[in-house]
Amino acid sequence: MIVDDTPPPFWERIRDISTYPAQADALMTVGVLSVFSLTMLIGGLVGLFFYLLTLAYLYKYCFEVLRASANGRLEAPTGGLSSSSSDSSGWGAIGLQILLTIAVVVAFRFGGALIGFATVLIVVLALPGVAMSYAMDQNFWHALSPLTWFEIMGRIGAGYFAAFGLVLVILASSAAVQNFLAQIGLPTIIALPLVFFASGYGLVAAFHLMGYLIYQYHDQLGYEPDVQKPLARTASDPDQELLDDVAQMLQDGEIDMAYDTMRQHVRSRGGTDAVHTQYRKLLRMKGDAAELKRHGEEWLAILLGQDKEKAAVDIARELVEIDPAFVPKDAEATTRLAQRAAALNQTQLALRLVNGFHKRHPKSADIPANYLLAARLLSERMGKDAEAKALLMQLKTAFPNHALAGDIDALLRIVESAPGKKPA
Repeated sequence: MIVDDTPPPFWERIRDISTYPAQADALMTVGVLSVFSLTMLIGGLVGLFFYLLTLAYLYKYCFEVLRASANGRLEAPTGGLSSSSSDSSGWGAIGLQILLTIAVVVAFRFGGALIGFATVLIVVLALPGVAMSYAMDQNFWHALSPLTWFEIMGRIGAGYFAAFGLVLVILASSAAVQNFLAQIGLPTIIALPLVFFASGYGLVAAFHLMGYLIYQYHDQLGYEPDVQKPLARTASDPDQELLDDVAQMLQDGEIDMAYDTMRQHVRSRGGTDAVHTQYRKLLRMKGDAAELKRHGEEWLAILLGQDKEKAAVDIARELVEIDPAFVPKDAEATTRLAQRAAALNQTQLALRLVNGFHKRHPKSADIPANYLLAARLLSERMGKDAEAKALLMQLKTAFPNHALAGDIDALLRIVESAPGKKPA
């Protein structure tokens, strides 16, 4: 299964992320490697070699998970134990950790405790960026560069730090299980594979999260998910030739050329939905917030004119993220977007759109409907009955004979009968 082109944010998939390693292929891979970890009991250099080999296979599989997730695939990869001389990602991951550990040791040795702890903090914070970079381009030294870490953090923004926090929770939970298993007095031959399994389970979940983070923010990262697409041009889109040309430019790394080509086409000829969508992806890659806002407002009106309200709501949400003060200039457009946003469970967006509506459009006939919608959302979805009641009382006073008076009274009775509610 390939996930939708607009994936839900990772914080809405926490349960799926935590149960990802429980899929059959992942479970079998981690389970078999856990048994192989018993080779450590051989002792000496031979035992250490086989344990490191087992660890390398675990990291190799984790990077397969990361790459599959970055490409929008939610199933665990199959064939996790298949050997491949060309795939050195497992050994590379171990090498990255060794060098980062050396950097920490050197910082403590020559910089003292303050520099040492600062280095630890930076390295721990950078680990998701290191893994993501190494998975995307398989460039060992590029992944080690602090410039790469900070670039990934900057492009993803707050989402990176939220994901980092979740990675820490996953790994801390895994460590807690390992510590529990180590303390209950199980025989070594049982405890060792169980501890390895707990560690492997946590790593697979963490790498799936990091891969999904790439997929969620692939536009900002300039990463093109390897989603299966038809190779032949389709005649259904009149602008398919342009889209193919721009795709080739991006594949060749000519981002500026692709941006200029698409910008000139959109401004002179407009284009299909696919063209506008691709243009906005390029704008996000370029970080051109001003043009994103200008184009978004222009395209929003086009989408509403074509009755594509769901797509218009998505654009409105983008515009609010760019400019928190954004609202459509047209009263009818605001009403349509607010009603559709509410239907799509985008409560905050709907409330933001209708907030202050009567001041912006004092003569609009939609004032009662919009504020009735706001009161309903405040009460039913946010539990703010006191605010909903105050709004409904204002509506009763301002529009006593309106056609919606019965609906206003009905909702007011429900709000007033809500148990345990106190005024704000």
